[in-house]
Amino acid sequence: MDVAQKVLELNGFDSFNPMQAKALQHGVLEKNLVVSAPTAAGKTVLAELAALESIVHRKKKAVYTGPLRALAAEHYNDFKRKYAKPLNVRVTVSTGDFDSSGTYLANYDLIFTTYERLDSLIRHNASWLQSLGVLVVDEIHELDSDRGPTLEMVITKLRQINPHLQVLALSATIPNAKDLAQWLDAELVESDYRPCKLHEGVFFDQGITFSDEKVEPVLSSHEPLHALAEDTLEKDKQALVFANTRKRAEGIAKQLAGVCAKSLSDAEKRHLAVQAEKALNALEQPTEQCHALHDLLVKGVSFHHAGLLSKQREIVEDLFRGGHLKIVCSTPTLAAGINMPAYRVLIPSVYRYAEFGSEKIPVREYKQMAGRAGRPRYDKEGQAILLAKNSLEQDELFEAFIHAEPEEVSSQLAHESVLRTHVLASVAGNFVRNLDSLEQFFGKTFYAHQAGGVAELFLKLNDIIALLAEMGFVESVEGKFSATKLGHRVSQLYLDPVTAHRFIKGLERFQHAELFYLYLWTDCQESMPWLSVPKAKEAELWESLQTEGKHLPINVEEEMFSDPVMLKKFHSALFLKAWIEEVSEQSLLKDFNVAPGNLFARTQNLDWLVYATSELAQLLDYREHLPYVNKLRKRLASGIREELIYLCEVRGIGRVRARKLFSNNVRTVADLKKIPVDSLARILSPKVAEKVKEQLGVPEKVSAAEHHAAARAAREERQGQSVLGEF
Repeated sequence: MDVAQKVLELNGFDSFNPMQAKALQHGVLEKNLVVSAPTAAGKTVLAELAALESIVHRKKKAVYTGPLRALAAEHYNDFKRKYAKPLNVRVTVSTGDFDSSGTYLANYDLIFTTYERLDSLIRHNASWLQSLGVLVVDEIHELDSDRGPTLEMVITKLRQINPHLQVLALSATIPNAKDLAQWLDAELVESDYRPCKLHEGVFFDQGITFSDEKVEPVLSSHEPLHALAEDTLEKDKQALVFANTRKRAEGIAKQLAGVCAKSLSDAEKRHLAVQAEKALNALEQPTEQCHALHDLLVKGVSFHHAGLLSKQREIVEDLFRGGHLKIVCSTPTLAAGINMPAYRVLIPSVYRYAEFGSEKIPVREYKQMAGRAGRPRYDKEGQAILLAKNSLEQDELFEAFIHAEPEEVSSQLAHESVLRTHVLASVAGNFVRNLDSLEQFFGKTFYAHQAGGVAELFLKLNDIIALLAEMGFVESVEGKFSATKLGHRVSQLYLDPVTAHRFIKGLERFQHAELFYLYLWTDCQESMPWLSVPKAKEAELWESLQTEGKHLPINVEEEMFSDPVMLKKFHSALFLKAWIEEVSEQSLLKDFNVAPGNLFARTQNLDWLVYATSELAQLLDYREHLPYVNKLRKRLASGIREELIYLCEVRGIGRVRARKLFSNNVRTVADLKKIPVDSLARILSPKVAEKVKEQLGVPEKVSAAEHHAAARAAREERQGQSVLGEF
């Protein structure tokens, strides 16, 4: 089978585009390749070509790895739709569960995953990795991000495990792509091809001046963003607005709601109303943010950021792709994520808030955002527009961003906090056995390639080995070192050794106090970013910290002078305590500034830390902790008090429904089985009641009368909420 011809056929292409043709000429089917090309240039097709060639002709597996779960899932769905059945290719996605060797993955030809999951598979010694034919690394310029060291180590290890591995690295345009190609012993393919021509410009004084000096007038008496939005909609196009904060993204969406609403057809209004209702009810108890999202969606505009629940983000993305939403206001994370292009990208500010005040964003970040402009199926061109307040700033924006080269990609491996994690994993995985092999292994990294060796790094590596030995994770005998049983487990659990050591020291003490454990889990870098503390709350929190100090796994008097973020950690622990005491999502948003999407992300991350703690407790025989830790894990997952644990284990019953049931004397699973379905429908809803009964093996149908009564009650409740919302 001619793989290239089959890819053309199944994609419905007449021919490959110039960038793809160039990659084929340079050997994308068999050679190591670094491809540097603009966003939307069609680099994903190269991944498909390399993967299928490996699977079909070399009978070897392929792995695609990227920085985001959403990106891996999107590419998985696309590949499966096009190739799985026609070519009988077994394909799957694996992005979760960091404590698994993924044995089942041996049954698949192509695995889509994230950098961290792939690193975890290597740490668990997944045997099928030895039969890997091609590794596709998407967004390889992420080597320069906080996830870069993980990616760097994944590539270095897989090339050592399998010396004949083909590596296909895909990147946005970067100045030192040649550097990456040399490190990977790869050929470099550079291209400026883009299916939609990108016009970059600056809006000022009722006109957009583009880089070719052409000026497009935008005549409007409205302020700049409103004027550009109006102009975009008059052209029957869509726009993405990138805001520097979540609050600003929401504010801009509200500001533009009126102009978007005017452009909607009756059919669009009906469709948006249905989807807006789904977004509103993504939580059992909608928050102010849910109501705000609903009210914007019906007007054809939305915000998009990590504070939204994943279900809400999916609704926004699908509506935008379908053309129903006219404008989406997002934080920059969307730029590096999923495929959601627009005719226009509007960037009101090139500044963001950092630790020491406001600072300009990197050129690479601007280029990522600008790259979202232009929809290949609908447009021949796209526009990325910066906004200037005066003519001087207009000139500065051209010089600093539009005409500027993106920053070079640099290794971030030398940061000690990440280095110690990867040193332990390298020892535990037998990549390193003594000082010579330590030097040789790290000599194969991108860091060593850029630095011309590991001389500067070697002293740091030595110190880390000594620290790991002191913590009991590594032992050294006659110049040879190996991971202890504890060290192996810490590496598999994907913990920073310092965090694991802190957990172990905490487990050596025993206190049956919720705050003891909650602070233990917030007192580590894996829990970053910690919640910021409002100035008005500082005095009250310091007082509370002193009072609760005896229940914490630290010496408060000592650490208050040595740990500058101790109050933030304590505030984060109090947030978790409020969550498991069933404080509503709305109150958590108001009191701690944690939106539902962030809450979900925090509890997901925390679940891993709690699980790791229980595994360490078992290994070290600190079993007295296990009942408390395991109960807290379930409570943190659902945000409930202890008495609701069993009810929340029933699918479809969350914290709000469980509390309703408990208040109506339905307090166990046995009670759920016994209660008549009509009675259950009065407490929950007919649909949920039927699903619960079916799940428990006692399927019953709700009577028609009960259905009508429940629907009437729901209508009355909604009307009551809308009236309250007016005050």
